[in-house]
Amino acid sequence: MRSILRKDLWLKMPRLDFLRLRPYGASLATPAVRVWLGFAWVIILLMASIEGIVWGLVSASIVPDAIRWLQPIAGLFMFALMFSVIWIVDASLIMSERPTLRSRRWNPFINQGFGAVFRWFFGLLLRVAIVAVSLYVTAPFLGKLIRADDISSYHQRQVEQYYAQRDAMLQTHVRERAAQIEALYRERTQPLEAEIGRINQALALERDRRLQMETEYAPELAILRQDLVAVRERLGNEVMGRKGRPEGRGPEARKWEINAQQIASVLTAKQAEVDNRLSAVIAQIKALEDSLATTSERLNQLRQEQQTRLDQATAELRAQQVEALPPRLTFAARSKILHALRQSPDENGVPHFETVEGFSQAALGVLFFALIALKLFEPAAVSAYFSETMQLQYRKYLVGGLADIPGFETWQDADQQLNPLEFVRLWQLYEKDPAAFYAARQAFLEVREPLLKYQAGQSFEQELLQLRQENLQQEHEFVSRRRDLELAAYDQELSLRTAQLKAQLDEQTRAQLDQRRVELASELHKARADWARQRAIEEETLLQQREAFEQAQEVARNELRARLHDIERLREQTLTDVQQTEAERRQTHLQQLSEQAANRRREAFQIRLTGIRFELNRLRGLDAKQSADLRNLRQSGRKLEEEMATVSQHLETAEAAQTTRNVEIELLNRRLAAASKATANTPTRMSFWFGRRATDTQSVNELKRELKALQKLAQTEGERLVRWRDESRRLEVRKLAHDSSVAEIAARLDATQDRILFYEESLGRLLCAQAETDFETELRDIMATPDADQNANPVETT
Repeated sequence: MRSILRKDLWLKMPRLDFLRLRPYGASLATPAVRVWLGFAWVIILLMASIEGIVWGLVSASIVPDAIRWLQPIAGLFMFALMFSVIWIVDASLIMSERPTLRSRRWNPFINQGFGAVFRWFFGLLLRVAIVAVSLYVTAPFLGKLIRADDISSYHQRQVEQYYAQRDAMLQTHVRERAAQIEALYRERTQPLEAEIGRINQALALERDRRLQMETEYAPELAILRQDLVAVRERLGNEVMGRKGRPEGRGPEARKWEINAQQIASVLTAKQAEVDNRLSAVIAQIKALEDSLATTSERLNQLRQEQQTRLDQATAELRAQQVEALPPRLTFAARSKILHALRQSPDENGVPHFETVEGFSQAALGVLFFALIALKLFEPAAVSAYFSETMQLQYRKYLVGGLADIPGFETWQDADQQLNPLEFVRLWQLYEKDPAAFYAARQAFLEVREPLLKYQAGQSFEQELLQLRQENLQQEHEFVSRRRDLELAAYDQELSLRTAQLKAQLDEQTRAQLDQRRVELASELHKARADWARQRAIEEETLLQQREAFEQAQEVARNELRARLHDIERLREQTLTDVQQTEAERRQTHLQQLSEQAANRRREAFQIRLTGIRFELNRLRGLDAKQSADLRNLRQSGRKLEEEMATVSQHLETAEAAQTTRNVEIELLNRRLAAASKATANTPTRMSFWFGRRATDTQSVNELKRELKALQKLAQTEGERLVRWRDESRRLEVRKLAHDSSVAEIAARLDATQDRILFYEESLGRLLCAQAETDFETELRDIMATPDADQNANPVETT
């Protein structure tokens, strides 16, 4: 029967209680037990999760890249495996029943005695060994995971260093090949670069010449254009009759037309002269620019060809490189990198537990030893909860299996049922000594009997008191219900009385309203009669006031006609005064306008006169400067001719000396050949000191020395002749440049003198035109005076 009862109890146990570390469910689960199991569950979950995650990630990292799809499968499998193993081991440790040394007399087969304690502590030592292996293996793996970023950075630096060395080697080969290609193309590009520099210098000189010519002629052309614009404006004024001049093409207009044609012809001729002088310079600039473009194009083609060959060489060298094999981030590589990081100067000498690996070991150790401490110092309620004997006996008690034992017979009444603490305490006393337990329970019952009788009397009195309270409550409810009915009847009576009073008040109000309506009708009739009588009186009064108003209006019209007549007479007199004043003001304004026009003409004349005089002074200074430059150039030309004559004399002397030396060398060569031939035909004799000695050797050596001296002298004179020839060519180039400069300065001097003559003529024409303008102005003023007097007389007559 006991086995059947136990089987039924286990079948009723929830399945999740195994995962919650509650194999016995809520049986004997006090609040202290629940809290302790919650703490243990958290620690076991942390340890199992850390172990599972570390081993899962490590398993995923050691999968080869060829089967990368297997990484999540391997990681999840290893995570589940290690999580389950650690969970099972730690849960078995927590749920194990700690044995006791003292044995129980009534049941010698339960977990007790020295052997059971030894077995339990041996299992604990095995768990410590498992933790030691975990600290030795899992902690480094955890360190790898924590320092994954550092390991990746270190590996990235290794890869970058590998590629940097590879690129450096490639760049070295490329630079060597580039140096060869550059040396090959430098011989072809240097002459072109020198030619481009020479063309740029010549082009800059020609542009400076063009700018100087344009600057030289710009003031003269500007003045001619200003004169032409002014003359054409004056011609337009004469023809159109503006500014008080008679309209038409008269003598004055024809004169200004002739002046405009002359200035236009001078301007055209001067512009043609400028264009003629600039055409050669512009053509030279165009030729230099074309030559520069051609040379630059050739240079660019060479450089592009050089760059193309350099790119081809780079591509060939890059293709010849071996395939890149950067270091891979394998499992062993991670271990080596972590060891290198620990041996680095930044981390060398750091205490062990301040490193990542030491921190990991400390974290795992703290979790495990916290679990051991939690198990060793578990509360008594936890020991009772994990005691299988206690759990089975408590379940028997709940179903009445212990009802024959004193103290356990109150299993059916929920109010008197023992709680877990009382059951554990009583059962431990019963286990310890059943006879003493029975004696104690008998004494307890004897002491408890009077107390139970007293408690029964107290409960009877309490029930009587409760019944009396219920009776009083019913009476109170009856009185409340009766009062509510009386209040409802009183409310109904009040409603009837209110309705009767309301009907009576309505009847009285209606009678009062009828009486008031009759009174108001009589008062309205009386008021209308009074209003008609008052209206007749007011109409008569208004008629009298209208007649008086019409009489006053007629008198006002007569007075208004008289005042209008006076105002018309005064307006005519004022208009006459205003016309006279306006004529005087107009005359004054015309005089002011003529004076302002004369002032503007004088200012324009002064400005043009000042400009022409300034230009004349500048041209005269320029003429003096150019004359001085021409004199200096001619003087330097004479010195240059003297130098050329001197160099020509030296050159002729050197050429004559060179010819003489050549003749002497030819004679010496002939003499040396004859002497050598004679020496070869002359018999030789032996000497004691010098061995064989040829006859006439001394004369041959002297001829050779003399020939060498002449050759050296001829070489020196040849070098001197080359220097004199170079000097002669340089002087000729200078002479050509000097002659061109003299011709250019002379042309500029002639142009400057022509411009001086032109400005002197322009100054004369300007002075004559100003004199004529002043005469015309005075004549116009004289003619305008009688007209003003004649215009003033009609105003006075009016």
